[in-house]
Amino acid sequence: MASQYIDEEGHHHHERRTSRKSKDKSKDEAAANALLQQFRRASSSSSSSPSSITGRLNLGFHGLKDTFFSSTTSGIPVQQSSSSSSSSSSSPPPSPKINTANIVLMAGFEAFNIQLYRQAARTLSSLHPSLTLTVFTDRDISTQPEVVSAALAEADVFFGSLIFDYDQVNWLRTRIENIKTRLVFESALELMSFTRVGSFTMGGEGGKEGGPGAQKGGPPPVVKALLSKFGSKKEEDRLKGYLSFLKIGPTILKLVPGKKAMDVRTWLEVYSYWNQGGVSNVVSLFLLLAQRFSLLGEEAVAPLEVVETPGQGLIHPLTSEIFQSPRLYLQWYLRRAALGQKEDGMVPPSLLETAPRVAVLLYRKHVITNQFYINQLIRIFEKEGLVPIPVFINGVEGHTIVRDLLTTQYEQAQRRQGICVIDSLSSEAVEVDAVVNTIGFPLVGGPAGSMEGGRRIDVATRLLAAKNIPLLVAAPLLLQEIRSWREKGVLGLQSAVLYSLPELDGAVDTVVLGGLVGDKIALVPERVRKLARRIKGWHAVRVTPKKEKRIGILCYGFPPNVGAIGTAALLNVPKSLEKLLVALQEEGYDTGLDARKIDGESVIAILTAINQEAVVAGGPSKMHAMVDTGTFGKAEDREGTEGGGGFLKARVTAEGVTPGVLRQAVGERTTRRIEKMWGELEGYIGLFTSQAGELVVGGVQLGNVWIGIQPLLGIEGDPMRLLFERDLTPHPQYVAFYEWMKREFKAQAVVHFGMHGTVEWLPGSPLGNTATTWPDILLGEIPNLYLYACNNPSESILAKRRGYGTIVSHN
Repeated sequence: MASQYIDEEGHHHHERRTSRKSKDKSKDEAAANALLQQFRRASSSSSSSPSSITGRLNLGFHGLKDTFFSSTTSGIPVQQSSSSSSSSSSSPPPSPKINTANIVLMAGFEAFNIQLYRQAARTLSSLHPSLTLTVFTDRDISTQPEVVSAALAEADVFFGSLIFDYDQVNWLRTRIENIKTRLVFESALELMSFTRVGSFTMGGEGGKEGGPGAQKGGPPPVVKALLSKFGSKKEEDRLKGYLSFLKIGPTILKLVPGKKAMDVRTWLEVYSYWNQGGVSNVVSLFLLLAQRFSLLGEEAVAPLEVVETPGQGLIHPLTSEIFQSPRLYLQWYLRRAALGQKEDGMVPPSLLETAPRVAVLLYRKHVITNQFYINQLIRIFEKEGLVPIPVFINGVEGHTIVRDLLTTQYEQAQRRQGICVIDSLSSEAVEVDAVVNTIGFPLVGGPAGSMEGGRRIDVATRLLAAKNIPLLVAAPLLLQEIRSWREKGVLGLQSAVLYSLPELDGAVDTVVLGGLVGDKIALVPERVRKLARRIKGWHAVRVTPKKEKRIGILCYGFPPNVGAIGTAALLNVPKSLEKLLVALQEEGYDTGLDARKIDGESVIAILTAINQEAVVAGGPSKMHAMVDTGTFGKAEDREGTEGGGGFLKARVTAEGVTPGVLRQAVGERTTRRIEKMWGELEGYIGLFTSQAGELVVGGVQLGNVWIGIQPLLGIEGDPMRLLFERDLTPHPQYVAFYEWMKREFKAQAVVHFGMHGTVEWLPGSPLGNTATTWPDILLGEIPNLYLYACNNPSESILAKRRGYGTIVSHN
């Protein structure tokens, strides 16, 4: 049997696998039969109350979860009928077929649960052949709309979850409004407003307010009053309060009179079943609806009680324990890691004190369904020298974790000075150096949102400013296959989930970690390492003493040969350079000279001189000779001096990178891409090559600050062509320039000085960098600060997303 898997960089391969899959299938069938018998025993019990079962959260990440198979039925709605599970030896006598019921389930951002839902459909069909559960994903709206539409037309119940795409939402709204019972969870508000359970509706009758005889939407006043008692009084915590109410709400609502209160209770119970996850809960969800609304008559099998799984906690692949606080988790981690057992794969004891500690926000549904990528993510982080602090959440309470359970060195220092921005910081909080959000969406409110956009962003900004550490968004794509991402970039709604919404909070350095293979979530290990190394890059900038930090500043010289070196749109580059150098000096950075006496115009003049074609042809020695008499001094500081005694001498750093050095730096695969367009490196003579065949890199060095001119793109007569032809590559010296800055100068951060450069426009994935995207290759792991005019967000966002730019806007 042929299966597909992905390699380190996300390429698909096929191989034959048999034994493990067949064993797993047998285990699945056994589990399905056991579950079926559990429901039948509960149904035949003399007790009128639902049977209670318990379940343990298995975090072992074993079985097929370490291999990614494509599903043979991915994306195909399955109308279930009696399956092999009905061959059990203790089948009860058939119940009289009183009614038939059709339920349509549509999963959005949880395609990973499709197999679970299909198993639930098979179990339901075995319990009640007259009950049909048809399972779709939101992708089926595009691929087979007629089939979905026909199923909805016959449906008695519609159940939707995590559906956000604007077109899909509008398509569904026109097709579900006549379905009697509609339940939509954690989706676009426009679709959730169509929720209707008996007399309870979210947005009035039909999901719309007003109109003849329309009922007012939402729960009755007494329930609203109860809801207000849960959670804090902060507006942003409202949804977390709902989660607290969810657990006890159904019990309380038994005491509230009225049909609407009972229907609200049903809605809460259904949500609880869905939120807790697992096949038995999903089966019980629909059995509850069948029972409450008499879909199948009096002979319907009773639902089991909810199998509860933790709502929040911290996990690690080496233990089945779920830690209730970051402090308890970190205590365990440090004790275990200190043992230094190589097979554990944890951060070595010698590095524990200095290793960056990274909080990782995980989606709870992925944890309780044992998605293997979580295991991979944690272990790769450890291999890269990061201490992971993995916290799983429902998604709506991410800001409360960052606010109350995570702290930083900066925040603690502020509190020691009497500055307390966060008044709810818990004693169980631990210090971290970065936060990685693998869920996407806004930090405040997550997928559901809990405030109007502007106020939500204000809360997130205040929170992140109080912590003063990077928030990075990194996640696998849940609606797109890896192959599609590699070929077309991140598409549709996922661009909003991973980029647009988190960026409004202040997230940086978004990294796509993988995507779907069939209906399985798969990571690309190389992308996880990229994420880890970018985190380490940010950490190095923060912990390195300012006097030792090495900063690269890149100015531009486009268009060529017209005196444009040191220019940028709407920015006085020489004066701005002066101000930046003075600010760096005042902060304690090493600028080599007294920054207050450095003349920006002189810096640009020297850069112009060493970038002349004839000078470059002479190699690094010619560059040095050109500025033997050059100065940085301002005119007022030169007056009254003789022989240059008061002059500030220029120090030019210039080097010739040989083809062999470049080949070794970028590797053979990248070298082949360059040579395919520009010819063999050893014979290349082009932009910024010396007569000796060196790739020349030169700039002005002021202490630990290096200022250079970003190379031209190098397509004669059509310099912009490189930006729009996917198969083209930057020329060898362009590549050598960035490699020299990373490897030889050892820049810990780079500043692209003004609007705008070209690295973010280079060929590769249009959105969602891969290992072969040129901005990703050239920038590597260096934090990139980008000065950009605030009147051009459309292009600055490209610098942010493709060039990992942290944008510093100016008027």
